[in-house]
Order: sequence, then C-alpha cells, then structure tokens
Amino acid sequence: MAMKTVNVSLKERSYKIIIKNNIFEDVAYYHFSKHKKSRAIIITDKNVAKYYIKDFVSFFDKYKSETLVVVIKPGEESKDLLVIKKIIEKLLNSNIKRNDIIYALGGGVVGDFSGFLASIILRGIKFIQVPTTLLSQVDSSVGGKTGVNTKTGKNLIGSFYQPSAVFIDPNTLRSLPQKEFIAGYSEVLKYSIINDKKFFLWLDLNYKKIISKNSKTMTEIIANCCKKKAIIVKKDEKELNYRMLLNLGHTFAHAIEKELNYKVKHGEAVSVGLLMAIKLSVLLDKTNFINFNLIKAHMKKLNLPTTLNCLKPNQKWNAKSLIRNMQSDKKRVDKNIKFILLNDIGKAYIENHVSNEKIQLTIKEFF
Repeated sequence: MAMKTVNVSLKERSYKIIIKNNIFEDVAYYHFSKHKKSRAIIITDKNVAKYYIKDFVSFFDKYKSETLVVVIKPGEESKDLLVIKKIIEKLLNSNIKRNDIIYALGGGVVGDFSGFLASIILRGIKFIQVPTTLLSQVDSSVGGKTGVNTKTGKNLIGSFYQPSAVFIDPNTLRSLPQKEFIAGYSEVLKYSIINDKKFFLWLDLNYKKIISKNSKTMTEIIANCCKKKAIIVKKDEKELNYRMLLNLGHTFAHAIEKELNYKVKHGEAVSVGLLMAIKLSVLLDKTNFINFNLIKAHMKKLNLPTTLNCLKPNQKWNAKSLIRNMQSDKKRVDKNIKFILLNDIGKAYIENHVSNEKIQLTIKEFF
C-alpha cells in the first residue's frame, strides 16, 4: 500500500506524519540520514517490547546507529513523576546528550510519557512518535500534548511539546488485542461526531471492515483522523479555544478514569463519556434523540461500552463523586465545568455553563 503523508504546519515546529505498512526500517533510515551522530533512545513498554523491540532495534543496527532501550510498565501507572524521575536518572547516568533523539514506540501512555520526558530533560531534546495502538495513531501521537497524572487528576502536569516526526504503521494493529483496538476506535468516532457527519456515515457503513481491521480501511481512517487533527492543531496549538472540541466526551471520561483509579482503558471511558456528552446535549435541548440513538446504535455494532456498568459492573457509582472529579478538569473556567457538546452530528461546540442538576441527571442515566 502506498505511503500517505500528512503535514502538521506549525511554522518552525512543523513536522510530517508518515503512514506506511512495515515502517520500522524507514524510521531507522530517517535517524541515519538526519541524526547520524545521535543516539536513538527508544522508550517502550513491556507489551510492545514483546512484539516489536527486536525488529525495531535491528534496523537501527543495520545502519550502525547506537541505541538505548528503556522499557516501562504498561498502563497509566507509569505516567507518574516518580517513574519520570527514575528514567531521567537512568538517562543522565548513560551520559545522554542534547543531540540524542527519543523514540516513543508504543501507545498513548508511552507517547505522553516520552514526550514529557523529552520536554524537560536537558531543557528539551527532540523526540519522535512511533505509535502502535489505534488510539495513539489517530489522536495522542499528533499535536504535542504530553503529561503525567497526579492523585488530583489526569495529565495535570505536562507540556505542549511537538514531536519532530510521527511514523505510523497500520500493521501494528494486527497484534493489538481486539478489546484495546475497539477502545481506541472511540477516538475515531469522536472526530466524526465533532465536525464530519459524512465520515460518521462512512464509518457506520464500513463497521464490519473496521472490526476485522481491514488494512485499506484502517489506513484511510488513520490518515483522515490525522488530517483532521493537523488542521485543528494548526488553528489552535495550545488549546485556547477551538482545539478544545477534541475533548468531546473527555470531561466525563477523565472523571470516570479517576473514579476507577485509572484501572480502565482510556478509550472505553471515552466511549461512555461521548454518549454522556450527547445525552447532556439532549437534556439541554441542543440536539435530539435521533442523533443520540444513531451514535449509540453505531457503538453497539462495534461493541463499545455504552453505560458505566459496562466499565465495572459491581462499582457503586455516585454522581456527586464524578462531579467532584470534574472540578479538577484542566478546561474548567472559574467554578464552571467546561463541556464539549453537540448541536448535530458533525457540529460540536463549547459550553461553559451547565448546572450541576443537569450533569447529575445525565450521569444517573448511565448507572
């Protein structure tokens, strides 16, 4: 399949997203051709390392490039300042230099972790994203958001730090467990709901190909999502206004993740969060039940979770507790919780004023 390229235009921080099957050698050659005298510091997690680290490193060896591999635990628990400190000390002891390049080989956690680390070590070194999950390929690897979690909330410590390049291999989706693949699909669905109804209808028409991870279909989806995000990031890199639309469903999702001590897949929390945001839009008379039912029906075709009990059946859910979690949301204005809501499929907007009563009513619909 032919290579696809998406440009992220940010003046001196511009970079390319390269989408191609079997891309690992291209990454190693890129390093050899542009950073021959630099060491490649490859950060990955145990799950990804099991499948890909041997092949990935072998191509760097082919071009006689020096490498250092750092393996972290999979999951949100690694997005922690203590883990960052431990890895920074390891890199400093290995005599890391400012011209060394960090490669983030893995999913969203690896990308967030690596980008934040790259932004602070030696006051900033270059890093490159090599995302291996659907969620990271269509969303988190693009746009420069990095960060770690705290007890107060998710990604509350972080920076905007753009990668120098993004290399995406759709073939890595084949090794992804179906549950994780489908969870990542919630971010794809998000793009269509925000600003592209035709894309939503196309996704609905092709849901069987999506479930089977059809190579051509997934490459089209990844390229489309990356283009959409590149356009949004160009307009609003630091998330001052327009880029906030990408957080559709995430105010609810982050509250859910915190409630479950981050022991839930981000994409699954986003799935329920999306539906909650649309339900809230209905309760505020901003959209109609037809849109809610269309989106919910599509989610069910893909086997995405649609209620809180789908995430953890025996959990005693509490609406007030979830609202408290939302109070630490990064997008909060004064005492108001900021939501991304819907007028229509393909027409999202930012809402600054929603009563706690409406939020509670929405949450209770999903018990």
